[in-house]
Amino acid sequence: MKTILFISASLSPHSKSFLLIQKAIQCAEEKGFKAELIDLRQVGLPFCDGRSIADYPTNLHPIHEQIENADHLVFGVPIYCYSISGVLKNFIDLFSKAFKNKRFGICAAAGSKMSYLATADLVKILGYESGAVGVQPMVLVDRTDFDENRNVNPLVLERIERMLDAL
Repeated sequence: MKTILFISASLSPHSKSFLLIQKAIQCAEEKGFKAELIDLRQVGLPFCDGRSIADYPTNLHPIHEQIENADHLVFGVPIYCYSISGVLKNFIDLFSKAFKNKRFGICAAAGSKMSYLATADLVKILGYESGAVGVQPMVLVDRTDFDENRNVNPLVLERIERMLDAL
């Protein structure tokens, strides 16, 4: 059974990208994948300063191993000011070697659909730094994709399924 590691990169308690990740996990499990989650709200990450991961606190070592052991990755990305979150950039800086040659998908939540280029930046960062390969479609939503009860538009769920199929 293939494992998909879902990485939620928002620190907001009301994160829309985390809602997407929850839906993607549900879809992945229905498709027969083993789903694992790293919720960065639950991880105390130090700032990256270029050391080897072995020289950072030992609580990061299991995360590095979890990333290395995953078959695929899906990033839950909040987009702030037309860019990925600082916590995600720091996470990538810390663990970039573990992403080597992995296929990954993106579920991004933005203020507007005009923020789509932030996902292209993430693909370039992971491609150049780790040789990781982003799949299409990427899932980009804004507030209009959620109803008053925070339910996701069914068309978004279809894009999530197509992204998982591409992995």
